[in-house]
Amino acid sequence: MNTRPTRRFLPLLIYLLPLIADMLVAQFIFINAVRLARAGASASVVANTLTVWSLAYLITCPVIGRFVSASNAAHMMVGSMGGFLLIGLLFTVIPGVAGVYVLMAAAGIAAAFFFTPFQIFMKAVDGLTQKPITYSTGLYTFSWSAGYALGPFVSGFLMDRGVATPDGATSGWKYACYFAAGAAVVTGVCIVLLKHLAQGKPQEALANTDDLVSRPVADYSHQPDLAWMGWVSGGVGMVAITFIRAVFPARVEACLHLTQSMQGFLFFLVSASQAITGLVLCRSRYWMYRPTAVAAFGCLGIIGLLIFGFSQTPLAFSIGAVLFGLYSGSFFFYLVFHSLVHPRRSAQYVAINETVVGICGMVGAIVGGGLADRFGFGLVYAAGAALVLLVMVLQGTIHSTRSGQFSN
Repeated sequence: MNTRPTRRFLPLLIYLLPLIADMLVAQFIFINAVRLARAGASASVVANTLTVWSLAYLITCPVIGRFVSASNAAHMMVGSMGGFLLIGLLFTVIPGVAGVYVLMAAAGIAAAFFFTPFQIFMKAVDGLTQKPITYSTGLYTFSWSAGYALGPFVSGFLMDRGVATPDGATSGWKYACYFAAGAAVVTGVCIVLLKHLAQGKPQEALANTDDLVSRPVADYSHQPDLAWMGWVSGGVGMVAITFIRAVFPARVEACLHLTQSMQGFLFFLVSASQAITGLVLCRSRYWMYRPTAVAAFGCLGIIGLLIFGFSQTPLAFSIGAVLFGLYSGSFFFYLVFHSLVHPRRSAQYVAINETVVGICGMVGAIVGGGLADRFGFGLVYAAGAALVLLVMVLQGTIHSTRSGQFSN
């Protein structure tokens, strides 16, 4: 029997796992932000659904990073899905803002038990088949971004189809929570079936028969260690994307009155563009060290932010969503790449990545909600654009002047 096609195909299946896991995270963030916004909560209260998620996530990730290994990563991921199953069901029976915040914190802990272990699991699986780092980074960015695209899209669709309740709301958000709980079960089963892929001996590289990676492997050994620059750019990017994910629902309900399904579609466009960017960047080699490429992506992000802050029409928002998604795909790729590429410190750097994501998501929600309540929504997105511009200047300076080998 010829098992070579199977050997190529099975490792790709692991990238379904972060797709579904991030779909769950995006569902819970979207569902509860829209729920509270429709109940008349302030922008700060709405945005802080993401704050509590981020706080729990950033506290848990460093702890997990001390214990996770290729041998126990799958077990942690299965536990994460068990947590998501329980949380999805509890959302439907625990009411009020306090209940939402407690369960969003629990969701942050569950997410930490998935994403840090998955990146160790991913590196082990792809290491056995000798895939290049850009392959792993690009597919991971594509996968979880696609999940973030599907979360609001599916949730918005289900939420618009709920039965009306006496207070004028609908029960559709409960359907979305049940869907998330079912997806967690499916993902847990998939993890159990695929966990063996991280075990075994390294195989001969399949680059010559795999179209996705059929190109010369780049040599990064003489490039500088820019993980810190990834944290800076990724942190600012995370603040900016949080302004969209956590604050935009409040602007919609206060000023624009878009349907829940339209809101879900806009978030879908952001993450779908982000996912496609990650997939395309699988074939990249050196743009992560070139100031012009980094600046081009940053300009797209600035335009997208300004559209979200000052436009009024669904068409304009759709264009802004695509542009910002191209930018966010680039900075997430940049963040993960500069951590995984280091020959000795990648495990440590990955844990720091997740902490940066948690901290900056929390900061973005707190600052964005506070600015919106005090000064209006326009200032939030103008401030985000200014931050992106500052980081572009810093990146341009660093990439134009830094060269050398990885430091010890």
